[in-house]
Amino acid sequence: MTSGQIATQDRRGTPWETAAWVILAAVFLAVYAPHLAYMAENWWDDPNYSHGFLVPLVAGYLVWRRREELKRAAGGPNAWGLMVVAAGLLILVVGLVGHEFFLRRLSFIPVLWGMVLTAWGWGVARRVWFPAAYLGLMIPLPYVLYDSVAFPLRLVAASFAGWLLSLTGRPVLVEGNVIHLPSAVLDVVDACSGIRSLISLLAVGVLLAYFLVPRRWQQVLLVALVPPVAVFTNALRVVAAGLLAEYFGPQMLEGAMHDLTGWLVFMAAFGLLAALALLLRRTGGGRRESEAGHAG
Repeated sequence: MTSGQIATQDRRGTPWETAAWVILAAVFLAVYAPHLAYMAENWWDDPNYSHGFLVPLVAGYLVWRRREELKRAAGGPNAWGLMVVAAGLLILVVGLVGHEFFLRRLSFIPVLWGMVLTAWGWGVARRVWFPAAYLGLMIPLPYVLYDSVAFPLRLVAASFAGWLLSLTGRPVLVEGNVIHLPSAVLDVVDACSGIRSLISLLAVGVLLAYFLVPRRWQQVLLVALVPPVAVFTNALRVVAAGLLAEYFGPQMLEGAMHDLTGWLVFMAAFGLLAALALLLRRTGGGRRESEAGHAG
């Protein structure tokens, strides 16, 4: 038997090791299947998190596209991975005791990444940290945090939209998140505040930064620009809704037209983010740090 054959056999492990991993995977699914299934129901029922269906697919693709590199980087087991798994399980226990769904779901990520570290070592684990972290974007926020972000965004979007509408020469009165026009009253709700776009655009912005932007500080800058882009484009949506209501009546704010403007606003926000990413790419130059960091 050659040394190459021995190395291949060591990486594959013994039948007992394979059986142990099958049992461990079964236990993992048994523990997390109820939490993941309930989270999928949230994605289906709540439009704010409908992008959650795509996040695992994207994370899986990010791993798959580097599959050959991961095979070469695979090493022996790393006991530190068990510490990461233990930390994730502790988060799960805290979530169960505190009846906190967010912590239960969040614990899935360190447990999964810790199992990778335990099985294949640091060489593989450090190359899949980004796909593992990206899974965090599929987890619905706690409602306390969601509300604390959504309401200020409603006020900002209403104020900015009111200012833009005043530039058209129409009398505008802004009271909190309510905009009074001569022929209509606009209530800037969560869907128009930018919070829905912010959650979905964050998942898009992180990918644009990862794939297109060369420097680490530029990647951080692009992700930091997601909130203002979301608020700006949704303020434009409120302005468009106000003008439609003024010219064609308040019925234009309901039904298919409301959904259409929401889709157009998201596409505009995506286009603006993509343009910013390309601009940063042109000014950055050089090889992407996220790829260069994995070279060798």
